[in-house]
Amino acid sequence: MDLYIDRDQLAVGLSRVQGVIERRSTFPMLSHVLFHAHKDGLRVTATDTEVAYIGDLPANVQQPGELAVDASNLFAMVRAYGDTTVHMKTLPGNKLDVSCGRSEVRLPGAPASEFPAMPAFDPRGTARLSEGALRRLVDQTSFAVASEDHRFGLNGAHLEERKNAAGERVLRIVATDGHRLSAAEARIEGEVALSPRMLVPRKALAVMKKLLEGDTETVELGFGEGAIRLQRAGQTFWFRLLDGEFPDYSAVVPKEGKHVAIIGREELSSTLKRVAILVQDRARAVKFSFREAELEIQVHNVDRGEIVESLPIELEGEPIVAGFNVRYMQDILAVTKGSTIRLEMAHPLAPCLVRDPESDEAFFVVMPMRLD
Repeated sequence: MDLYIDRDQLAVGLSRVQGVIERRSTFPMLSHVLFHAHKDGLRVTATDTEVAYIGDLPANVQQPGELAVDASNLFAMVRAYGDTTVHMKTLPGNKLDVSCGRSEVRLPGAPASEFPAMPAFDPRGTARLSEGALRRLVDQTSFAVASEDHRFGLNGAHLEERKNAAGERVLRIVATDGHRLSAAEARIEGEVALSPRMLVPRKALAVMKKLLEGDTETVELGFGEGAIRLQRAGQTFWFRLLDGEFPDYSAVVPKEGKHVAIIGREELSSTLKRVAILVQDRARAVKFSFREAELEIQVHNVDRGEIVESLPIELEGEPIVAGFNVRYMQDILAVTKGSTIRLEMAHPLAPCLVRDPESDEAFFVVMPMRLD
């Protein structure tokens, strides 16, 4: 293998595999990236056996070949280079010579035969949607997936096909950790073939957030036996689904709100950013007092101090006081784009439904907290 490649292109390609490789595995190859130089460019492959990534990069290939090298060390090195062109070539003994400008390093590698084989994939259905729409679905739901892997049924995101209010076919992603829930949907074309007991793992969602860079381009989701394959221009991402039954989330989605507040999104976001400074314990409730034309947010921390902030709102219904985890609200505000946010509550201890009044493509539910 002997090739020349743009430093930035190589850095981007290596950055995409950082979320795929397994750094602490007892099988060293899972921390490696496989380089395959061919007449059309350089192909990079990475896998941890649960997720796999294949990406094509433009390169001036002088001699084809293959070699696997540690992905993390090479990525750190490429990012530190000052010149714009990187020269990579294999040496006897499965070594990779990497030079850029006046810098030259030789890294130990492994033959391609030792790299894990990519999984076979036979799609039963393929759905198409815009890349920007899929990125929005992931952004608006991934933060609510349970962080504890032992919470079966909650440790992944649920996928389903349904029809929206306009009768259009949509793909919906739903995630919950038991304290909050997020759901987002987008129009699709093609066929969705899903088992009801399949969940998208948290790691796969994190990798997709890095891969989905465009907006209007079309991406394909292929649905296979216990796995999904995402294809976009020059890239393929495969991931195994978790076997788990997602709870009946419709049971926790409020059907009516006796108290409805409309609040400026950016103003609420900046207020919560200041309030969160004094919130040390994630389990500590922040007091939200909804009044006729004002929302007062209050935190009292014996060690850090007390803060009271107020901002204008529109309130339908009687005034109400409730406690919420401030970071849960911040997560929602970070993935909505409208000028206002809508909060609906039935009573102080009922789930709070949060929506962007300017979009019906997502909704969120936050469980209240008792105020001491």
